[in-house]
Amino acid sequence: MKILLVEDDKNISEMVCDYLEGESYEVIQVYDGNEAIHKFEKDKYDAALVDLMLPSSSGLEVIKAIRATSMIPIIIITAKDSDADKAMGLNLGADDYVTKPFSIIELSARIKANIRRATKYNQTETEKNSIISIKDLEINITQYQVKRNEELLNLTHTEFEILRLLASNPGRAFSKEQLYNLIWKEPYYGNESVLNTHMNRLRNKLRTEKEDTEYIKTLWGIGYKMEED
Repeated sequence: MKILLVEDDKNISEMVCDYLEGESYEVIQVYDGNEAIHKFEKDKYDAALVDLMLPSSSGLEVIKAIRATSMIPIIIITAKDSDADKAMGLNLGADDYVTKPFSIIELSARIKANIRRATKYNQTETEKNSIISIKDLEINITQYQVKRNEELLNLTHTEFEILRLLASNPGRAFSKEQLYNLIWKEPYYGNESVLNTHMNRLRNKLRTEKEDTEYIKTLWGIGYKMEED
């Protein structure tokens, strides 16, 4: 597994690199935003760790550049303990974050979890007759069917695509912009009404009498994610 580490503090970068290499990762260290974007364009990586505060291009610009061409896991490393900064990074497509000072063991665990989710998603996309099971839902990708306890749910094509995307990435946060770009395949100009309408209809169709059963969670200021089992 190859990881792009974008961190301008060389002491932190060396510490993270040494630990991850001890866990058999190949780590490419980069110290500024422009170099990170250049490195990413020239090679393939399985995950990226990106500090928000960088020389030249910011960490947010690096995240945006990576997300323009790739869906690899991105984990923010930041000294900023601001919800606004974290939300901005997640809105641009990051998957997770750690705040300095952080536990290197926790960071390693987050890397493994995010790579595992991404790998599971990629395998699901290429498998024929694949079925995603999450909670009591059974989502048949090839037949475009969703069942709950053997009961067929009547979803529209768009509702199915939203559910499929979220269920293929349990626990991963998607911003409204990401969802719109991935489902409608066109630029998002901030008009939330279309996405909100489809999301509300989907959630109504998934709603059960059990109050503790929630499939899609709203992340205020960020977007949505599918709750993990």
